[in-house]
Amino acid sequence: MEQHELILIGGGSGEPQYLLPAAKEALESADFVFSSKRFFAMVPAEKLVKADRISQWLEQIPVLLQHGTVAVLLSGDPLLYSFCRTVITKHPEWRPRIIPGISSLQMLGCAFGLTMEEAAICSLHGRTCTAGHIAYTVAQHPVTFFLCAPDSGPREIAAALLQYQLGQTMLFVGANLGSNAQQLWQGSPAEFLAQENPALCVAAVRNPSAHAIVTPALLPDRAFFRNESPMTKGEIRAIVLQKLQLFPDAVVWDIGAGTGSISVECARMCPFGTVFAVEYQEKALQILAQNKAYFQADAMKIIAGKAEAQLEQLPIPDCIFIGGSKGELPQLLQKIRELPKKIRLVMTAVTLETQAQAYALLQSFPHLEMLQITVQHPKAVGEYHVLQSNYPVTIFSCDTKED
Repeated sequence: MEQHELILIGGGSGEPQYLLPAAKEALESADFVFSSKRFFAMVPAEKLVKADRISQWLEQIPVLLQHGTVAVLLSGDPLLYSFCRTVITKHPEWRPRIIPGISSLQMLGCAFGLTMEEAAICSLHGRTCTAGHIAYTVAQHPVTFFLCAPDSGPREIAAALLQYQLGQTMLFVGANLGSNAQQLWQGSPAEFLAQENPALCVAAVRNPSAHAIVTPALLPDRAFFRNESPMTKGEIRAIVLQKLQLFPDAVVWDIGAGTGSISVECARMCPFGTVFAVEYQEKALQILAQNKAYFQADAMKIIAGKAEAQLEQLPIPDCIFIGGSKGELPQLLQKIRELPKKIRLVMTAVTLETQAQAYALLQSFPHLEMLQITVQHPKAVGEYHVLQSNYPVTIFSCDTKED
């Protein structure tokens, strides 16, 4: 039997003057209409399907689609924290037509002149949202809009902002937007701390000091995809990253990227920069691509080929890590030293030959530091355990030019 059309309709605030003409037309043409109780008055009585829970909607919709067009009237906009996501995720075969609505967040923005180009949107309704998450989002965005719940609204937002030293922000609140009972408030977080949360409200926070927050936590070795390609281990990686002196918009070269553990970490620490992972071995390139995709390291670019041939095509970096050079170290360092700006340079060496060569080539570089680290991990020997050492790794760090 042919399936009829399913229409998801944005009802906006529930006030008839804010219902789009296309939405009114769809309600008139539908054979069956589901709606929350708040919107019953907008639906012709003979078409209304009274079902209290969304689980009941999901059970009845496929049955009714065999007999006629089904419409679902939703508050706000269907694409914003709505039933639409449930339908698309769980029942893509229904292929709904979507008619947008005017969301309460749009109405709040209009009331206070808050534009949405750089805004974040959070829902506190029906989900656990910690004070840290609220503050973390507000800290990074000039404007953050919140869909509120009775027990998680302006008061809880204000408490989170004050807890994380964001008291200099401005809070905007609207209740019953678009109706004759509309109410608006604005003030500092401290002013909302002792207030009761209004019913049917939304909120926004304006942060004049918004800035990107970089997550400092480093990844464990087990987080990465591995093959026989070399990988800078976690303890060494931590020191390398500290010596690189990264910043959020840095351009980084990772020469001899191997598995990509350094490249991925740099990409996480430089979300506004670019990390060029230079590698020529096919197996390493495969695992590099896997790790880039898995960690969604958008700032990371994989450059296939030997470093000496590839570097001239890359933007001048701020930081360089050399994890492997395959006999090209003298040529690489010569090219790097000729670059027309001061660059932070870090490299690792395991063999005595590479350590000796690196020291001879780097000793004239400004601010040269060397350290050697040996990491020991427990190993079972019968009923006992001993600490077994990995190969010692020497870490060189320097600048390519004086300040």
